[in-house]
Parts: sequence; structure tokens; C-alpha cells
Amino acid sequence: MHNRKRSILIRFYVTPEELQMLEQKQEECRMTSREAMIRKLIFEGSILTLDIPEIRELSANLGRCAGSLNQIAKRVNITGRLYENDLKETKSNLNDMTEMIRRIYQQLTEIKT
Repeated sequence: MHNRKRSILIRFYVTPEELQMLEQKQEECRMTSREAMIRKLIFEGSILTLDIPEIRELSANLGRCAGSLNQIAKRVNITGRLYENDLKETKSNLNDMTEMIRRIYQQLTEIKT
């Protein structure tokens, strides 16, 4: 326990109903650590869980774009040539991601806390 950031243990009792509520809240928040969830609730007052499909889509698109850029770089290093189709595809992917970011930002600004 010498290297722990939090060295003080706090224990408390709850009813079965309270435990069920805690577990439900933990599941809703998608937090794996009950202790982390309780600390967040105490110190920040609330937990905001966002489920925005565009973020998952953006992440996948970023991976595809990174892969495409790596392939372009390899091709340029091997052939010494840059192909217009590669640039068009990459530009299209970047435009798609820009639009996704705009939609995500719009959804985030509409959240009422």
C-alpha cells in the first residue's frame, strides 16, 4: 500500500436495494470500477454517459484514413509517384470526417445537463 495514490480505505454498508441501484448506475455509466464511479459522483456531482454512433463511425474512418495514408506513403517511396486517385480518396475521407465532427459537435451542444 506504500505506492498507492489513495491510501485511505473507506467502507460503508448499503441495503440490497441500494446495492441494486449502485449496480444499475454503474452499468448505465459503463464504468468497470464501482470505486471510480462513486468518487466521480462525489467529487463531480454527476456522470455524463454519451452514446453517439458518429464517434464510433469517426474512429473507424480515422483508422481507414490512417491505413490509406500509410499505403500511399509506401507507394510513393517505392515508385516515386503520387497518384491522383489516392489523393481524391483521402480527401473524400477527410471531408466525411469533418462532416461527422460537425454533427457530433451539434449533438454535444444540444445536451442539457
